[in-house]
Amino acid sequence: MDSHDPDGLVNLRKLADHFALNLPEDKKVPIVLVPGFAGWGTPLFGTINYWGGIENMPRLLMDKGYTVIITPVGPISSNWERACELYRQLTCGRFNRFVPETQDVEEHHDLDISYGKYFESDPENGPRQSRTSGRKRAILFSPSPQEYADWKWSETSKAHFICHSQGGVTVRYLISLMLRGAGDIHPEYFDSGGRDTWAISVITLGTPHKGTTIIDVVENFLLNSASQAIKLVARLFATASFSRPEQRVYDLQLDHWGICRDGNETFQEMRSRFESTSGPVSKWYNSNINGFYDNSIKGVGDLNRKAAPASPNIYYFTLSFHSTVPFPSYWPPWTINAIRSFPVPLVSFIREVLYSIPLVNIGVWIVDSIVNGILNTAGWAIISRLISIHDLVRWVTQEVLNRLLYETDYKVSLPPPGRYLPRNDVMPLILPVVYAMGGQDLSPEQKRILGPNLGDWYQNDGVVNTESMCGPHGSVVKDIAAFPISDINSDSARGIYWHLGVNDRMDHLDEIGIIIQEDTAHSMNEMYFNLATIVTRLPPRRRQPSHL
Repeated sequence: MDSHDPDGLVNLRKLADHFALNLPEDKKVPIVLVPGFAGWGTPLFGTINYWGGIENMPRLLMDKGYTVIITPVGPISSNWERACELYRQLTCGRFNRFVPETQDVEEHHDLDISYGKYFESDPENGPRQSRTSGRKRAILFSPSPQEYADWKWSETSKAHFICHSQGGVTVRYLISLMLRGAGDIHPEYFDSGGRDTWAISVITLGTPHKGTTIIDVVENFLLNSASQAIKLVARLFATASFSRPEQRVYDLQLDHWGICRDGNETFQEMRSRFESTSGPVSKWYNSNINGFYDNSIKGVGDLNRKAAPASPNIYYFTLSFHSTVPFPSYWPPWTINAIRSFPVPLVSFIREVLYSIPLVNIGVWIVDSIVNGILNTAGWAIISRLISIHDLVRWVTQEVLNRLLYETDYKVSLPPPGRYLPRNDVMPLILPVVYAMGGQDLSPEQKRILGPNLGDWYQNDGVVNTESMCGPHGSVVKDIAAFPISDINSDSARGIYWHLGVNDRMDHLDEIGIIIQEDTAHSMNEMYFNLATIVTRLPPRRRQPSHL
């Protein structure tokens, strides 16, 4: 099988075609979809799916005979919290079922979640409770739902995982807990290890395996004004969390932090409590037990000390994306016309300056000849060699625009130009982020965490740096071309992150189908169908019985 194409989606399609022709399929093993940062379960406003946007990707997979489980874990929670929630949702034996006849999803908020003793090491910075209740069940899409009425994830009821963004890091943590156990930290869920074989495969899409610099971009934009950021976040949290969980349009699932309505308090009272420097939002934001920290380079670096990079019993595949083009190294052809349209014509400005110098105005014709020559072809060729368009944009940004913003008391700072610009089809929502991440330098501490062979940390998909997507630090990452296609059940196929390649036509939202163009939607649909084709043909690893 030839899988040397630079486009990861092409390699994915070739691998899926080969699997379809040569390997038997088992559609009875569920495919668990784990959302990334800010993800959700039930469609927003009843129409916008996390997986598919206005399309319903789980439904499309179900129509092809696959069983799919959507896990509505905390959208901005830490990976520990999300791993606990994911485990509970998959082992409780209850689902919210998708009903094809009505296109609706059943709504049951009856799950209790335990976070163990994880927060006891630093109770001052942890949530006010280590348990929460009234959480939503996972959602089941299946052509035969009766067969999964009491399905529980186990050694005999295995699962595949397809993860977007932070979902891949969450599942990595979960698999590590299943592999090693958590001891006294969480004996209820992770009392012992050796259960990693419950998972057959893990596929990650645009996952920040080594962290992302988007956190730095946001902090730089806000001039590191934590108080301003917390106040803004507090107002958003109050709006989202005032209602009961089952009535919320978008559930943050942070009630155990006190980020919910207390008793009969009014919205104004709740917002005031949230905005307080000693309130629950400030405590959560500054605790480093949240999705912002856990997706940062430092946060993932901390995870590396707690979690195994991979299980030797699981197949791993990764797919990378970017939505950038190089910043132009040349001046565009419209530059001279743009200069001529400047409010004060450059030629007139230079002429007036020269005329103000004593004796210079004697040779008026000489001055005019020099000035008029500046903007002709030969003159412009000289100027364009002295200064690049990148330097000019940087100067305008830092010395003009940011100074103006500062003097007018705006607490923001525009990012300077970097190595990349957003591709012309990037969603407007994340276009500024693609631009900013394209110029976000790594700090000395981040370079130390990442170690040598940094690679290109400017290329990105609008949320995650492309360099971070191939696999976690300390893992074995190999090109998909080296995958042992003829010996798929061997140890050499498992425990390795097989990198399918980089796709340069999808941004972070395209990867899940949120507000995308028609041609990109076709590519997204094909991507998930190919992923399903592959995982349902991967053989499970059986845990060998102990002979103690």
